[in-house]
Amino acid sequence: MAVYLVLAAITVALAFMVDNEVAKPVEGYFERPVRTRGQVKNKAIYLMIFFLLFGVSSTRIAVGGDYWSYTSIFNLLAQNRDRSVATELGFNILVKAVQHVFGYDGKQYIIIFAIIAFITILCFVKGLEYASDDFAMSFALFMFLGYYASSFNSIRSYLAFSVAFYSVKYIFKREFWKFALLVLLASSVHISILLVLVAYPLGLIKWKPWSIAVVSAVSASFLAFPNLYRKLVFLIYPQYENTIYDTGEISWFNIARCILVLIFAIVFYKKVIKDNEKNRFYFNMNIFASIVYLCCSFLPVVSRIGYYFNIFQIILVPSLINAIPKKWIRIVLKVLLIAAGCAYYIYFLIASKTNGTRLLPYFCWIIN
Repeated sequence: MAVYLVLAAITVALAFMVDNEVAKPVEGYFERPVRTRGQVKNKAIYLMIFFLLFGVSSTRIAVGGDYWSYTSIFNLLAQNRDRSVATELGFNILVKAVQHVFGYDGKQYIIIFAIIAFITILCFVKGLEYASDDFAMSFALFMFLGYYASSFNSIRSYLAFSVAFYSVKYIFKREFWKFALLVLLASSVHISILLVLVAYPLGLIKWKPWSIAVVSAVSASFLAFPNLYRKLVFLIYPQYENTIYDTGEISWFNIARCILVLIFAIVFYKKVIKDNEKNRFYFNMNIFASIVYLCCSFLPVVSRIGYYFNIFQIILVPSLINAIPKKWIRIVLKVLLIAAGCAYYIYFLIASKTNGTRLLPYFCWIIN
């Protein structure tokens, strides 16, 4: 556990050194942006955070509940037994490309895990860099709520998830073709990410009586016709039906998170959300997450689907806190939030010993 705690402590401390007041450089296609000293400092901090996270993730061995399951998939792909695996075409091509470049001696899985970790962490860090106006708090929540550590499991899902998270920047820029291209590319690694191709653009809507009525009707239909939706889902992803993942779980923790954030956001809706497109998007994502957790427990691995939406809480909540007029209240709330996050992070790591995610003990192939 020490590895995770020390890593979180160092990277969060670095995140608090980021100057949120420094304007973010505008990248151009044909010319290099002129960076100020503050921008260079921030970029150096982002790079340090990235390489620390990447170092721990890429050098792990036998960490994660499905680590060895994936090595078996890699072995089957190396034998051209593609029909024996349930992984998507894009993921298979990535694995085979690595095996082709580095040869196959039974240990290429280390390189494959490292490449996947590189892309996943890069997309998350770059996504946070662009989206958050309070990078330190957003990054702290990213770590303490387990998004980073969870990427050690379900690596296909988290690879696609990270790409989708990063792609949101193109929605705000109205470059929808870039957003769609990235999501479609990510879907070749994990097809469930196609859900955001529709859901994320819908996050830009301004709530009107008709839109509230439509969302309410759709939510009610999830509760009224769960078997119909299950059939539709399993037409696309049949391998999850009647498996250990098809448990009909209810995530009370995530439901509580969504409700608390919703209440907090409603209090500051006019001040922080109503006329701010980005914050309105994050608010709508929290509503979508609430619908998923409250109405869609019939879906397999519903928590993983909910992550596509509730990750934006780590951006919205700091913005809501920073809208509070009194500085001492902002400071107290941030301290309490970090303290609660630390407590949850420790619980999350300890629980991994028994819930199948197996984050502990941590082994590194360099020294183990």
